[in-house]
Amino acid sequence: MTIQAVANEPDLSGFLESRPAASSVDFVVNSIKELLLTKRVRPGDRLPAETELTRLLSVSRGSVREAMKILSALGIVEVRRGDGTYISKGGGEVMFDPLLFSLIVSQPEFAELKELRQILEKNVVRLAILHATDDDLRHLRECVQKTVSLRDKAEKNFEELLALDLEFHAILGRACKNRPLETIYRFVMQYFRPYIAQSLTKQSNFSIDSSNAHQTILAAIERHDYPAAEKAVEESTEVWEFLIFKQ
Repeated sequence: MTIQAVANEPDLSGFLESRPAASSVDFVVNSIKELLLTKRVRPGDRLPAETELTRLLSVSRGSVREAMKILSALGIVEVRRGDGTYISKGGGEVMFDPLLFSLIVSQPEFAELKELRQILEKNVVRLAILHATDDDLRHLRECVQKTVSLRDKAEKNFEELLALDLEFHAILGRACKNRPLETIYRFVMQYFRPYIAQSLTKQSNFSIDSSNAHQTILAAIERHDYPAAEKAVEESTEVWEFLIFKQ
């Protein structure tokens, strides 16, 4: 049986094959990763239906659903109700590149991720101190102000807070004026999206939050004070780790 080609849906017959795997969910995720890396699917393509993926990969429907939840949370796929599941076009938010997907499937330990984020962020901040324009600093201030205003509301909108958190890091990346570093930093922060979302939901229960960390980083950049900026990055990642693992 072959997959019938439809608009925006590639013919994947003969490419997706069932193979033994330690985790069926990981197997499905890795299969989609392989399709992306080999460019058999591209942004905007529709994936086969859940029942067809179940048949092709010889996994349960539950495994396919869980895999799609993971891919959707990471912004890799877009589930359109009543239409199907598509590889996300992403726009400026998600970049489809082997670097991002390789990071996703390598399943690094959190300690490794924390070190990676600190290494990147310290260098992004260092270059931002050297190269940030007045417009960059204005955009950073506006983002922090919006975050504080939203944070102080009685009813928290965590989706908006998440968008502002990621926007701060996107502006910070642009401010460093190093396009390769900005690209890598954007990839890594996109990977951290689910972790950031998890930490934001816990902030209302504790006296610390990421907006304070962003304010401290911004203030250090404005003063051209790299030691203070480096310390602010370290404290920011400590807060982030605390919020993720605190019960």
